[in-house]
Amino acid sequence: MNTFNEQEFLNICSKFNTQPHAEDITLEYESDSYFSKVKHSVLTDRRGEVVFCVIRPDGKIITITCEEYPEGVFRIPTGGIGHSEDIIDAVYRETKEELGVKTDIISFAGALKIKFKHKNDFVMFYSYIFILKELGGNLLVDASDDEISEVMEANLDELAGVVENLGNIKGKWHDWGRFRYETSNAVLKYLKAHQDEIFGAGSEG
Repeated sequence: MNTFNEQEFLNICSKFNTQPHAEDITLEYESDSYFSKVKHSVLTDRRGEVVFCVIRPDGKIITITCEEYPEGVFRIPTGGIGHSEDIIDAVYRETKEELGVKTDIISFAGALKIKFKHKNDFVMFYSYIFILKELGGNLLVDASDDEISEVMEANLDELAGVVENLGNIKGKWHDWGRFRYETSNAVLKYLKAHQDEIFGAGSEG
């Protein structure tokens, strides 16, 4: 059973002076295809993921796509947390591996407790959401993981379009899109609610 470590979560909230916010989400799938992928990953190598929203020096937000994604689909990047891995370590490791940039955490935006359901079966998966600022490095050039094929910088309005696209994917990527809509939308909601402190007073992001 993949259980939520409440004390670990509260420790992160305390470290970044954040009010604890964890949202319960249920994603029920008719097909077992994507559900089985998530369940397999939880059973084998990850208890959850870090969702890392990196703000560039120009105030733009990094969104990413991969070659196999449907055309025009981007999302906020994420990376797995090993079963015995420290969550903060995972944020910095995944940001460096996937994006190739050095970062510093601005704030912890909370967690999504996601229940993936298929018929009478379910698995729990936890997404921990971080807002970071870029400090240096060469985007993608210095990445050790070549999974990301392209980066698109977005302001808040453009990020809203990215999120909307994820929720409207049809066909075989639909189930994945429902999941990635939730993680990217959680980032969008947090950025809108804390716009002045993240981007500066009077900024439109």
